[in-house]
Amino acid sequence: IVLPDYYSPEGMGLIVPKTKDGRVVFMLPWLGRTVAGTTDSNTSITALPEPHEDEIQFILDAISDYLNIKVRRTDVLSAWSGIRPLAMDPTAKSTESISRDHVVFEESPGLVTITGGKWTTYRSMAEDAVDAAIKSGKLSPTNECVTQKLQLLGSYGWEPSSFTTLAQQYVRMKKTYGGKVVPGAMDTAAAKHLSHAYGSMADRVATIAQEEGLGKRLAHGHPFLEAEVAYCARHEYCESAVDFIARRCRIAFLDTDAAARALQRVVEILASEHKWDKSRQKQELQKAKEFLETFKSSQNAQFNDGKHN
Repeated sequence: IVLPDYYSPEGMGLIVPKTKDGRVVFMLPWLGRTVAGTTDSNTSITALPEPHEDEIQFILDAISDYLNIKVRRTDVLSAWSGIRPLAMDPTAKSTESISRDHVVFEESPGLVTITGGKWTTYRSMAEDAVDAAIKSGKLSPTNECVTQKLQLLGSYGWEPSSFTTLAQQYVRMKKTYGGKVVPGAMDTAAAKHLSHAYGSMADRVATIAQEEGLGKRLAHGHPFLEAEVAYCARHEYCESAVDFIARRCRIAFLDTDAAARALQRVVEILASEHKWDKSRQKQELQKAKEFLETFKSSQNAQFNDGKHN
């Protein structure tokens, strides 16, 4: 679940290693908000998993014991659930004793399989899989797995202070569109966001914001700019509204209601970039709304301060 920033001091997190029923609960500052969650449990496989209200309440109840502020259901900005694949023994009776690590094995000569794991450990997974393949094939490569030294797009030349260049370069610039003066697209919050999200590619997004009049924010209180939708459509293969609000930026996860308010504009910009007709735009809007309904914020949950109406 995501809560307002005042639930966690900046730079400080909390982990409860063992709650009343033995589960772990954590709470961390995240992108200007607070994210709190717990470990996995058995579930049925669905395309769009949803968090159950009792799970949300479990997290709220668990963190309330360690905070000196009132923990309210109405403070939940977004809540979501995902399905995690585990490498398990078919005879295991529960997921509790199953390793959360990935597993690499050679089921038959020359066929190396990797299973389990998660996005945040993909470099370790890559290294183990490549090492296993080298051993299996009795290879003598010039280099071992290079993932540890491989830099991601946007990391070259980036520094923590890079956002200042964006702010200095774009904050005071103005351009006239149809007789109207459009103010500079950048403020410090937006500059920091672009710098951390796109690295050294951030100036490309800022240029689109400035030169194409796409410097407005998609939702009040969030740093995401209209220019990001255009940039992601042109350079990052963003092909749907759901793709943008969930994966190109984190607004669906940070604030479900803000994401819903931004949807119309996101669809409009994507339609312009991809030449969608009215029918496709309507379809995109509907799919995105259905997707957001799986996120249980305080606004779309029938609750009043943590109790059923």
